[in-house]
Amino acid sequence: MQCRTVLTRIDALRTRELASIEKTAVEQHLLTCYSCVESQADVVDLADAIKSLAVVPERSCREAVKEQIADSFDRVGDAWVAFSNGRIRMIAEAESIDDVREAYAKKHGRVLEPGTIPEPLRRQVEAAVNGEGVATPKVDLDAANDLEHDVMQTLVRIPRGEVRTYAWVARQAGRPRAVRAVASIIARNAVPYVVPCHRVVPSSGGVGNYIFGSATKRALLEREGVNVDELDALAREHVRYIGSRTTHIFCFPTCRDAKRIQEKNRMPFRDADDAMEHGYRPCRHCQPVAA
Repeated sequence: MQCRTVLTRIDALRTRELASIEKTAVEQHLLTCYSCVESQADVVDLADAIKSLAVVPERSCREAVKEQIADSFDRVGDAWVAFSNGRIRMIAEAESIDDVREAYAKKHGRVLEPGTIPEPLRRQVEAAVNGEGVATPKVDLDAANDLEHDVMQTLVRIPRGEVRTYAWVARQAGRPRAVRAVASIIARNAVPYVVPCHRVVPSSGGVGNYIFGSATKRALLEREGVNVDELDALAREHVRYIGSRTTHIFCFPTCRDAKRIQEKNRMPFRDADDAMEHGYRPCRHCQPVAA
């Protein structure tokens, strides 16, 4: 076998891809040809050098891609909780996680994979569901527009055990004429419980609707200390505010100050104008009317 022929087969010999007859012929040639032996050594050295250039990734490509397109979900009580980067992105109640995945993909454009929710987030969800409230919810509002962000921040400021109206939220969010838009944002709240949209009630009185049903809303408010039966009774009597005959201040019925008014000193009002016409001024705590 000629040197030129051998040189074209050296790498195949190294990788054991030669047929038996060719392998024997190449090996016999190498026993007597010093030049081809050197060429064989060069090929082996080159192959080793190429292998050394290979970079072993710290993790699989699958994990890297998953991070870019997927967030995590876990079960907390009866709720599915989606989270990412230490913040809650969605809380939902559904028969199947597939329903949650569909809604999540539509809202965030990402998929959900099983994961273990960080303990601080779990505690926040459990505290909110149990009526303990959450002072500073760890929620993701990065995708919210200005109005949505202001509304969500306003909801967080409603004290535990008290309720406010949609009109009040609109005023506090700096959009007093956008009551319908505000109500729509509240109805679409993706992180209920921890951002307490259940503390918002209709201006007409009563408890109103809720994303998880009126019964769940009533139960949540009762756990927080709200007398929902009293709210219903006041709505039937068209009473929106309660004033104090001793201080001449009027409040939302659930305001902490209103709860301290003795029965004999309670003065009911149909609206804010009615209260102010009687010489009463709005409470600084619950701010029943705009400053």
